Amino acid sequence: MNKYIRTTLTSLALAIASTAAIAQVENKSVAISTIVEVPALTETRDGILSALADRGYVEGENLTVDYQNANGNMPTQQQIAKKFVGAAPDVIIPITTPTSQAMVAATSEIPIVFATVTDPVAASLIAQYEQPGANVTGVSDAAPIGAQLDMFQEIIPGLATLGFIYNPGLDNAVATLGWVKEEGAKRGITVVESPAPTTNEVILASRKLVGEVDAIYVPNDTTIVAALEAIVKIGQDVDLPVFAGETGAVERGVIASVGLDYVGVGRVAGDMAADVLDGKPVGEIDAVIAYEVLDEFKVVVNPGAAERMGISLPDSVMARATEVIE
Repeated sequence: MNKYIRTTLTSLALAIASTAAIAQVENKSVAISTIVEVPALTETRDGILSALADRGYVEGENLTVDYQNANGNMPTQQQIAKKFVGAAPDVIIPITTPTSQAMVAATSEIPIVFATVTDPVAASLIAQYEQPGANVTGVSDAAPIGAQLDMFQEIIPGLATLGFIYNPGLDNAVATLGWVKEEGAKRGITVVESPAPTTNEVILASRKLVGEVDAIYVPNDTTIVAALEAIVKIGQDVDLPVFAGETGAVERGVIASVGLDYVGVGRVAGDMAADVLDGKPVGEIDAVIAYEVLDEFKVVVNPGAAERMGISLPDSVMARATEVIE
């Protein structure tokens, strides 16, 4: 064989081998799961994938994404966790507290970047936010409770009692209850608890508050949010204002909320996951509270929902709304 041709073929073979090796290194996999699909959680997922794409990890090109929804069933969520561990993705990204707890219980080796976990320390996902160590970091979606209560009192000047419907089995809901009580006490608001351990119990928990409170607060609790329309219907029937801890609920019939942009929350988590894919040890990535790193809050109002619950939104609230649901 001609020496030139042999040299050219050798160089070509080396180039092909090098390209294949680079492609193999660049191909990554992530596993994403959530306990249930509601708007805030699907927005979180979308934000995660968007941030990964912006960092060069594009689904269908150099990124494989395994997305699983547990449909509200915790045993199913635990099975998904086992499946993920068996598949050994480069990063596991759980959305919600119960999903994150299932993933953390299933592996201490695969990097985990959680998203939309209200209180990751209380949920025993991390020991501290800075340099959390081990194989876990992520993003808290703790709500800006103080700003929410200020707006609720602006809408209802005499607001003194606030009903709180929640699943006492969810750490994030219990943590939110504590924060609402703390911030409420500063504003002269008494919080009345009404637990609903399952979605089937939400209607009864809501009815128990009728005549006892000036308004109802629905936290970012997957059990309760799954039955949000039932709470809204009760509010409309008895002129009892219903507010929420996340802005996606306003489109579903609550009066108003101040909250996070969940696509933005997902983007923060997606950037963390990209850092891991780039080679940074997950335990060296500080966990964060989303409202401390995002630039601004969403103020979403629903004048029609307010009218149906016997309330008129003041001009001051309408003037600063970032979104008005018609």
